[in-house]
Amino acid sequence: MSPLESFEIDYSSGLPVWIQVKNRIAYLIGSGAYVAGDRLPTVRALAVDLDISYNTVNRAYMDLEREGYISTRKGRGTFVAERHAVGAALATDSPVELLVDDLIRTCSNAGMADDDILAMVRARLAQKKPVGERA
Repeated sequence: MSPLESFEIDYSSGLPVWIQVKNRIAYLIGSGAYVAGDRLPTVRALAVDLDISYNTVNRAYMDLEREGYISTRKGRGTFVAERHAVGAALATDSPVELLVDDLIRTCSNAGMADDDILAMVRARLAQKKPVGERA
């Protein structure tokens, strides 16, 4: 089973579809679901699987390539880039750190300032009940 098979677009999130695709693939690479050298679905195949535009997937792939997550080889396909191309920190990030990175990226892409992101997290933590008090 491909790591992307369970991925579904959330049209109610307000986040552009291409960013959702990009964030999901970056997360899958960072979490180790895809490793260096793994072949990703073609742009057309992923667009069909997700029932979205070819241009939407292409934009996500172009951004991932620009950031060093993937590399495209003309006529051969799209592959996960070597770890050193992605960055040394990525190799040591835990799944929780990757989720935090995804949260920050999503909030930033939605136009939130760093201080607003921190305030939102603090407010949510303040609302959190201790484990023993949950219903």
